Amino acid sequence: EWEMKGVPIRLEVGPKDIEKHQVVIARRDTGEKQFVKKEDIVSLIPNLLDSIQNNLFEQAKQFRLNNTHTVSTYADFKEVIKNKGGFIRCGWDGSAETETAIKNETKATIRVIPFDENTKGLNCIFSGKPAKHEVIFAKAY
Repeated sequence: EWEMKGVPIRLEVGPKDIEKHQVVIARRDTGEKQFVKKEDIVSLIPNLLDSIQNNLFEQAKQFRLNNTHTVSTYADFKEVIKNKGGFIRCGWDGSAETETAIKNETKATIRVIPFDENTKGLNCIFSGKPAKHEVIFAKAY
């Protein structure tokens, strides 16, 4: 139950653990369990939390990378949004009308303008005009 609420570490203490002056620490992110002496818990937890944070961050980055698709045509955009989902990186002409038209037809909206956007030679997937921004579209679920 607590894992579903996002608690990163679960401490398990049973009768045998009390006898041995230890606890079982279970990580939410990997499911891994380890036995830890009672006196080592306080010093171990901060490092363990850092490790869990780094692991979750790397998993999220990998998920984003694996689910970001770059397209250059509106036909490809519609195919990806319909069959693959995820995030779509493409050119946008900067007009609210274009964004609204794409949203009305596909239910996808602009999520972010990436810091590393590159508009050189990029055209808007919808209007064909030179892109003012390279953006990430996605659908809300």
